[in-house]
Order: sequence, then structure tokens, then C-alpha cells
Amino acid sequence: MIVNLMKQRAEILAIAEHWFDVITNLPGRTDLKERTGIQVLIREPGTRNLIFGSVREPSETAMFFAAEKAVRSYLFGHSTSQKSESIERMEFADSVGIMFGDGTELQASVSGLKAEEDTAVAVILLANILSQAPIAICKNIIGNGGKLPECFFDKNHYLYPVINGQ
Repeated sequence: MIVNLMKQRAEILAIAEHWFDVITNLPGRTDLKERTGIQVLIREPGTRNLIFGSVREPSETAMFFAAEKAVRSYLFGHSTSQKSESIERMEFADSVGIMFGDGTELQASVSGLKAEEDTAVAVILLANILSQAPIAICKNIIGNGGKLPECFFDKNHYLYPVINGQ
């Protein structure tokens, strides 16, 4: 087991709430929808080691999609749900998973913000749980065949400093 997620539940959700506030208030961010909260799912697949919690008041849709994205990407064997995204079928990106040399996996899925923002929060949560930088988590995901939003690597995008620690 990587870490007992239930023991860190309050801390993980507090970090998620902090980043919800940070991201929704970033300069350069535009959004036509009111964001009321996010749903967070972090799990070690194949175990009962998981948390499923709400930050503020996510919609029922956000609650559903946090779980759906994680399950879909896991069943397809993808490191990210972005690889199987289909807007037409209401199958969205934003779930990410990392793998370790011993075969252990840890998956994070967030829903309630814009797609790339959900993914950023998921990456940040994994980074905090594992005491790594978000960009190191991104490298692990990409190294295992995952696909991440291109804006994470665009120095002119408002999420670039969030992922790259600037």
C-alpha cells in the first residue's frame, strides 16, 4: 500500500479546497459557468484504500463523473481518462493515474471545474500525497502512456505556473 488515504482524508480534501479557490481566482481564467464545488476520488485500484469526498457543493453530475472517469480509464488500462474522452458520449477527461515500478497504482479523479482544471487538481493532489512536485507526477503519467492537457506545458497559459511550480 502506498499510503492510507482514509487517514489523510481531511488533509487531502483541505488541499483540494485550497486549490479549488486558487484556480477559480487565477488571473487570465475565464468561465461562463458558476463553479459550486468539486468531487474528489483518490484510490489505489484493486484495494479498499480510497477516499470519495466533496469540496463545497459539487453538482450531482460532478459527483458521478468523478467516479465514471476513474473507472473507465482503469478498465481501459489507461493512465488518463483523456485517452478515452468522447464529448459526444459524455465521457470526459480529468482522471489521472500513476504507476510505480512494483506495479502499485494510485489514481485521482476530480470533477466540477473545467476539464484541464480538474486534471490540474488531480495532479496536485497526487503530488501532495506522494511529496513530489506536480511536474514529476506529470512525467510519471506521460511515461506510462498517459495524455495530459497541452496547456500544462504552454508558458502562456494560466495553469502553467500551477503545474510547473512558478
